[in-house]
Amino acid sequence: MPANLTNSSHIKRLFGRFLKREDGIISVESMLILPMLFWSMFASYTYYDSYRQSTLNIKSTYAIADTISREDEDVNIAYMNTLYDLLQTMVDTRAPVSMRVTYLTYDGENDVHDVLWSCVRGQAYQKWIDAEIDKIKHRLPVMPDNGSMIVVETNNTYVAPFRIGFEFSDFPMNNFVFTHPRVFDNIVNTDPACFEATP
Repeated sequence: MPANLTNSSHIKRLFGRFLKREDGIISVESMLILPMLFWSMFASYTYYDSYRQSTLNIKSTYAIADTISREDEDVNIAYMNTLYDLLQTMVDTRAPVSMRVTYLTYDGENDVHDVLWSCVRGQAYQKWIDAEIDKIKHRLPVMPDNGSMIVVETNNTYVAPFRIGFEFSDFPMNNFVFTHPRVFDNIVNTDPACFEATP
């Protein structure tokens, strides 16, 4: 038999045995599936973390509103700064936090809201004034004539711990909470420094 035919059949047998071999297949499959496995873990944690952060934000905003609603003394700069520090501690976020607290009354005869005072902390907000408060009128509940309302707004940007692609990016988290004073209908704030935003 010619040598070239012998070599050809031998090569075919070797190639056939190579195709049938299964040792090492797990390593190949692992290399293919590991990137998807890690991505799914990072993506799952990122989505969980975003919902966790959203929950912390809204609960913290409600806590601030509830604290102010129980106040029976004047609100001053120390009081507002303490609330802001408390908010930052509760939110515990990777991004700066802003807060705006506004005390409103409602004039039923003229159907307008009057801003008695508005305090801002952080950089995201400007304090509300009478000329601009109508911008959120549609978000406020129905109020009785001469009724009072505490409005607390908070803002921070969610910063994802991992970049998971698919156009998922950092996004703002805004909360808007209102409540009625529980103790006194007039929570006084006469401290001019209280209204100034802090860095």
